[in-house]
Amino acid sequence: MREINVKRIKITALFAAYVPQEKIAVVADLHIGYEGVMQREGVMIPKYQKDVLLERLGRIIDAYKPEKMIINGDFKHEFGKNLRQEWRETSEILSYLAGETEVVLVRGNHDNFLRTIASKFNVPVVNEYEIGDIKIAHGHKEVEWNNLLLMAHEHPSIMLRDSVGATAKLPCFIVGKEIIVLPALSPLATGTDIISDDYLSPILKERNLDSFDVYAISHNELLHFSKIGELKKVI
Repeated sequence: MREINVKRIKITALFAAYVPQEKIAVVADLHIGYEGVMQREGVMIPKYQKDVLLERLGRIIDAYKPEKMIINGDFKHEFGKNLRQEWRETSEILSYLAGETEVVLVRGNHDNFLRTIASKFNVPVVNEYEIGDIKIAHGHKEVEWNNLLLMAHEHPSIMLRDSVGATAKLPCFIVGKEIIVLPALSPLATGTDIISDDYLSPILKERNLDSFDVYAISHNELLHFSKIGELKKVI
């Protein structure tokens, strides 16, 4: 399957959530400039992420024609300052998005100095965003919500291992009654293994997630992998 409905939200194999009634798409954790930061630390990574991000964003726009795109945190990667690669690539991606739809940036823990770049394109940067009874917040700190929280920050993924020991790590959504956690749009940010219980967000640390459903993304398909508690018994 390519998408499923959760309350008023579609979660999709395009790494996005979509709210049909308001024509709003939500993605998270692009971590633009990640390769530059790694190279500065001595880890050489080819600079291909920007092209992948533009391709993924383009597919979302082509599929849903959203009137608004919300980036739910960690649009950029560097904590302390805007690196040259971040400035160039963030500007290029914002220019593309602003030419296609209205854009809102929700601030994540990596988004220091983001307003400096966003102001060039008249794109607002907010701490959280609400669509009716849906709260959109990055998830790196506590928030309050009434019905449904759409969060990010964890980059949830599931590690699979075959009979000869080969492994694959698939990005996934994890879905509870009142919380949906988005996968990272970045192809480089594999993030938290959902089976490990080693969560970063204070929101998730306080909860037993065994009842959360897992929907992994593989080859443009959304695969239901049962609940986290059931997966712990077999993985």
